[in-house]
Amino acid sequence: MAITKTNFINYSRCPRYVSLDDIKKEKLQSMVTLEEYRKEEEEEIIKELLGDMYDEDGNDLIDTKNEHLEVMLPYYNMVEILAGNLAPKYFDGTFKYSKSTKEQESFDAIIDGIRYLCYVDIYNENDKGFNIIEAKATTTKKYIDLGCKVDGNFNSIFMKDEKGIYRLLEELNVNIENYMPKEKYDYNKAKLFDKFSNAGHYVYDLAVQRYIIEKDLISHNEKSKLKNVRYYLAVLNHEYVFNGKYDCGEPVYETDDNGNEIVSFIDLTDVTKDYMDKIDLDRKRVAGYINDLKADEVPLGVYCEIKKMTKCKYSKICWAKLPAKNSIMAYIDGHHGFKDKDGNKYERFDLINDGYVSMLDVPEEMLNREKNVIQRRALESGKPFINKNKIIDGIKQIEYPIYHLDFETFPCPLPRYRGEKCYTQSVFQFSLHIEHAPGVCDKEKDHYGFLAGDHLDHREELVKLMCELIGDSGTVLVYNDSFEKTRIKELADIFPEYKNKLMKIRSMIFDLMNIVKTKSSLYEDLGYDKEEAKMFNYYNASMTGSFSIKKVLPIFSNLTYQGMEIGNGVEALITYANFPKMDKLDFKHKYEKLVEYCKQDTWAMYCVLEGLKKEVGLNMQPN
Repeated sequence: MAITKTNFINYSRCPRYVSLDDIKKEKLQSMVTLEEYRKEEEEEIIKELLGDMYDEDGNDLIDTKNEHLEVMLPYYNMVEILAGNLAPKYFDGTFKYSKSTKEQESFDAIIDGIRYLCYVDIYNENDKGFNIIEAKATTTKKYIDLGCKVDGNFNSIFMKDEKGIYRLLEELNVNIENYMPKEKYDYNKAKLFDKFSNAGHYVYDLAVQRYIIEKDLISHNEKSKLKNVRYYLAVLNHEYVFNGKYDCGEPVYETDDNGNEIVSFIDLTDVTKDYMDKIDLDRKRVAGYINDLKADEVPLGVYCEIKKMTKCKYSKICWAKLPAKNSIMAYIDGHHGFKDKDGNKYERFDLINDGYVSMLDVPEEMLNREKNVIQRRALESGKPFINKNKIIDGIKQIEYPIYHLDFETFPCPLPRYRGEKCYTQSVFQFSLHIEHAPGVCDKEKDHYGFLAGDHLDHREELVKLMCELIGDSGTVLVYNDSFEKTRIKELADIFPEYKNKLMKIRSMIFDLMNIVKTKSSLYEDLGYDKEEAKMFNYYNASMTGSFSIKKVLPIFSNLTYQGMEIGNGVEALITYANFPKMDKLDFKHKYEKLVEYCKQDTWAMYCVLEGLKKEVGLNMQPN
């Protein structure tokens, strides 16, 4: 079996993971074939891909399934190939890469009776030594965003060298103070050494790779080679814009109009070097876990990565002690911790490990945030918190007709159509319910929509129909407006002939979440003071700390997403992604189910709005 890079990262979480994984000591010196290694890595790869596609609030994240592997792996494999094809532009020498290569370069070392193994995505050998290049289907944004604003301009801790490879400022013979204060630079650089941060996750992965490689070289008396090995990440360039060129129906990712390549290289040689002592300590801990297998309960912590796609696969076991509803994790902004009357701060994990697992377990004196007090009162009393005046004033901002709008998108790692970037939320479907006057909306007769039936570019058809259906007056009602506003702005830039109409639609958008939750600027403009403006308007204990439409809908209607064949965003994109593989009968069925799911989203907004009006006794008349 050996311990692969993925094994190592997971085993270093906590001692319980190792024992639950049922390690067989007699297999720890055996080799692992490339095929076995790939299979083991796939689940982690898909978790990373889905993690980039969705935020971490857990609303749309579900357990990885085989369908996800089938849909997403081709994109990941293509990233490796693209990186390998581009590497000769930046590096001299010979290259070994891609899944089709019979034998990728591998390194392994036996340390204290345990074999550690890694395969290399791109192995580049040159006259001076060799380069290790790990391809990741994430983007440069995670690294370029590490920095701060100075005099109104954002400066990153990374900058391209003369070859176009990203390096830390300290490696480029520049004065860091010319770009940002040194303390800001150090603060952001430190995130690279946090393996649970967005950027640090991939750096740690590369550092484990380096550790195994160095141990391999030392064991073969090739220590002198260590100084001639450099370590890089190859990631997707978040600034790259696809020009729409195809060859035999497949996108051709040539240099874009701004000179950007689709893949960028980040030199992390010095960073991973500074990781070596930490990795060695982690390796000793892992060896200790293996030699003393214990399945006893362990403290919960950040290493569980709960609510992330990269969460521990055994989290359901360890987190079973928390109630399914209204656990301490449901306290809004609880990640900032809690303070007692003496000002002593307690993190959520500290409290959980001390037995405070439910919302009611937390002493009231430690609820320093008013919103948490409101949550507590709603749970204790069984009655919702309602600020009727704010809800009424919010609803009065809505003009009729109301166009209840929702998009479904495919956030593909690689751009598919002209004008798209990596992970662009490519719109393939919209649902629209038109409410002509207060309460005047039929679920079926007043529903309209568009769904692309294949993977050809149907965006203009979608845009044209949406522009025809939505008039020049009224309100476009959405739930979480930043998403729809961004998509409409993207479409307006790509299709300038529809820009005026699309931007008009964008200006008509009103966020229903502003009425349920709040929006400080909206309510301050309506005359509320800052404290009341920023406090949420409605809270029911059944929401368990979430304002997602799926949590709010059951409160105001008998509708639910439970039991739907397609019941969340991931399932929707997987269904759409599989359209080309379906036979006619299966396609027809899945197409109808996808329409049904998106229709539910817009009808849900109608139901929530109606429920809110009834809750506050508001009988609106058309404006």
